[in-house]
Amino acid sequence: MDERLAKTIEALKASGADWGLITSPDGVAYATGHVTSIEAGPSPFAGGPCLAIIGTGGQCGLVVTNLEAGPPSWADRIVTYEGFSYKQPTDIFTNYWKAAAQLARELGLGGVIAIEEQSFPLSLLPLIERFSRVSIEPAFKRERAIKTGAEIELLREAALTASVGQRAFLEAARAGRSELEIFADIRLAMESRAGERLPVTGDLISGRERTSAFMGWPGNRRVAAGDPLICDLAPRLKGYWGDSCASAMIGAPSPGFLKLYSVAKSALALAAETVRPGIVIGELDRSLQDHVGRHGYSYAHHSGHSIGTSVHEWPRIVAYEQEPLKKDMVVMVEPTAFDPEIGGVRLEFMLHVTDNGCEILTDFAHQPEI
Repeated sequence: MDERLAKTIEALKASGADWGLITSPDGVAYATGHVTSIEAGPSPFAGGPCLAIIGTGGQCGLVVTNLEAGPPSWADRIVTYEGFSYKQPTDIFTNYWKAAAQLARELGLGGVIAIEEQSFPLSLLPLIERFSRVSIEPAFKRERAIKTGAEIELLREAALTASVGQRAFLEAARAGRSELEIFADIRLAMESRAGERLPVTGDLISGRERTSAFMGWPGNRRVAAGDPLICDLAPRLKGYWGDSCASAMIGAPSPGFLKLYSVAKSALALAAETVRPGIVIGELDRSLQDHVGRHGYSYAHHSGHSIGTSVHEWPRIVAYEQEPLKKDMVVMVEPTAFDPEIGGVRLEFMLHVTDNGCEILTDFAHQPEI
């Protein structure tokens, strides 16, 4: 049994459930290994989300469309239904419901059922309305926060893919080019390394006003000498996300930008020195915010987040989080500093929490000048 399935079953038991219905793309990927295509949004040929039915006895079943039967999974039973059809009409919604009901009967669904409340569709309610229901999410997020050895290797590969993108950013960003042109080269570099099309999220923004706002997709704005840039890249590879963020200025950095940059970089170094098992996450966030604040800059962002089959997982690095860091968590740390008269800087590393410290999984170098 894959460790992730075993941890999903532990989450069911901790929730007081006999069975779980997993319906989020990241939850299904974690529990069954089935990676759903997400870039175009929900499929028009699906009657509902991919459905995993997990039992505390080790049962693992999956419902997918006839277009999604190919990706690997460790589910014991995979039921497909006709979603894509062109020779004759098909009732996609009814087909989905029948496939879900068939799998529930085959596996013997009953007792107390745990669901992901944020993603569970109303269409599946008749499957479980006669049973007691609980939420799996509090226990599931805790199990998923501690990564298995296989997950750490998948996250390492995703981090290295993001790093290739950051090196391409430094090569591609030139005065006179548009943000979209730069981003196209970045994406090409990451996908060439992976050998496949990748879902990608993040930011590529330039100029004082845009980088002060910290977030945004690339547009037709053409970068110029003296522009600050923020490049935040998060590609998904084999179901797991990498993440990274770099900031730099086109041409020789101004003294004001260099000061912003040095504050953010020293905060990132502080984080890498501080992160280890037992550190309370809220205290880590406050130490980074205080560090930036002591230099007179605002901090309009969280300090980071965990990562896995979802790009943002629990726990987040925020001041109110009382959870301590634990061995084999993988977290993004991304301190920020901004001045509306200069722009913004955000620098990020992907950190694997080890026995007595942390390992940096991304392998690109931060530099202030392009």
